Amino acid sequence: MALEPRPSGEALSSRPGRLPGVILVGAWLLVASVHLVLRPERRLLVWPLGYLLLEALACGSLAYRAWTTPGQGRVAWWLLAASAFLEVPNLLFTLLDLQGGHPDWMTRLPSYLGLVTGFLVLAGILSFPRGRERGGRFRRRILDALIFAVSLFFLLWVMGIQASLRTAAEGVGLRVLVAYLNVALLGGGLVFMTSYHPDRTRGPLGWLAASGLAWLAAISCWTLAGLPSILATTPWIILAGAIPLFQGLAAWSPRPVEEALVAVHPEPRLGGLLPYVPVVVAILVLAGLLAWSPRQATRETYAIFLVMVVLLLVRQVLAIEDLEAARRTLEDRVLHRTRALEQAQATLLRTERMNALALMGAGLAHDLNNLLGVIKNSAELAVMEPEGGDPAVSRNLTRIATAADQAARLTGRLMGFARRESEALSLMDVVGEIREMESMLRLLLPRSVSLQLEFPVDHGVLVRSSKLRLEQMLVNLVANAGGAMPEGGRLTIYAGADGPGTGDTLIEVADSGIGMTPEVLERIFDPFFTTKPSGKGVGLGLPSLKAMVEEDGGRLEVSSEPGRGSRFRIFLPRVPQGISN
Repeated sequence: MALEPRPSGEALSSRPGRLPGVILVGAWLLVASVHLVLRPERRLLVWPLGYLLLEALACGSLAYRAWTTPGQGRVAWWLLAASAFLEVPNLLFTLLDLQGGHPDWMTRLPSYLGLVTGFLVLAGILSFPRGRERGGRFRRRILDALIFAVSLFFLLWVMGIQASLRTAAEGVGLRVLVAYLNVALLGGGLVFMTSYHPDRTRGPLGWLAASGLAWLAAISCWTLAGLPSILATTPWIILAGAIPLFQGLAAWSPRPVEEALVAVHPEPRLGGLLPYVPVVVAILVLAGLLAWSPRQATRETYAIFLVMVVLLLVRQVLAIEDLEAARRTLEDRVLHRTRALEQAQATLLRTERMNALALMGAGLAHDLNNLLGVIKNSAELAVMEPEGGDPAVSRNLTRIATAADQAARLTGRLMGFARRESEALSLMDVVGEIREMESMLRLLLPRSVSLQLEFPVDHGVLVRSSKLRLEQMLVNLVANAGGAMPEGGRLTIYAGADGPGTGDTLIEVADSGIGMTPEVLERIFDPFFTTKPSGKGVGLGLPSLKAMVEEDGGRLEVSSEPGRGSRFRIFLPRVPQGISN
């Protein structure tokens, strides 16, 4: 699920407790009880006063919510409060209509006021914050709301036909039409606001939906009762009193309407089907009407049903577009997953190749170690029994023995790597170790390349590593630098603390060779990538070097420019003085 920022809304801590809701429910129960106890002739006067009380409480509640609500929601609550307030003059004109002796225009005035009230309720519901809409969803929500409203209006219209709408009292027909239209618009507005955000029904919109259901129930009872012109005497009129009750409870709901917009859900399974429930019922009703009472199917019935069908066709076109977009998205995801699998397979093949190479290298290292043992032993025997006592020969034989010993240690490390053996680390002085390796490092370079060592201090730069690792790091870098300077040059090795505040030890190997292009620089740590000719390298030196540096808790940086040489910088955590192994 995708998250959106919380809109600026009302503070929950400013809401009163449950007392207002208790007052509203108690008032409705009192009015309903009195109405049911009284005789029909007394209800004609008492019920309008009770309904006026409920409307006053609802209007005051909605106005208070509007007054205390900041942001965009304030407009919505004021519109709802205005719709409740407009019911007061509507009720007064209805009472005057019952008394008689009024102009003809006053007969239709309650219907006009009721129509304005319905539009105010619809405008209030649609004024609540809706959050950001994804592409095309706004049009789909409008169509779903219209489908629901037209289908609901169709069902009420068919019910009105069956209740002899044409033969109702004068002026009742307009009242019925306005009532049907208001209920349909209210249902469509609620579907528009909640079908794609079902969590919003848990707050004020849920109470407004309950008021819409009460409205629908009252109108259905009115229709089934034969559309009488006097309603105050009927027992089911208490359902109409639940309309302001639920509106007032919506005003006192502690949950802001904006709260459901924090978590934006994907298109819901059940909520997305809600607009089509009355469609199915409407189709069944029309089929039954044509089968058993075809004369009752008027032109108006067919017209409303035709509008519903047109809206369904337009919605089907958008649904086909959604399916096509989903198909393209699925194809893109399949292509992306396929490429990811291909990359994973290539990585697996490289890993298997490296494992096979490690095993092969371990076997070669074992055989090489045996040969190095022979060379070392022969050199040691030659040193002990020199012929002629030539000091130069003795020094060269000593170097041979030393190099063979170091090579044996390297092959031992290679075999240990193949067996996944851990290497014991200890504190070591980087400067001192590099000084001891100077003669060996010079042997790796052509005579045309000069080696220069730079140490700011003579000793005391400690790191936690091993002598073998340090040798392998420097041998790798120095050998590569020598190959990058075929016509000669200068190689500088720097070792020391990397500034007073970093806590790192810096080992820098810089050459004046041919350098590297940016394309080569991006791939130098890829396994098996090499710029050397076939048979001269396998492309595992720098990847293994980087792995060793990171194993010691350090990092490796490289900078290079074509024709200006390369610079490798190894940063290892420096161990403070006074810490022992």
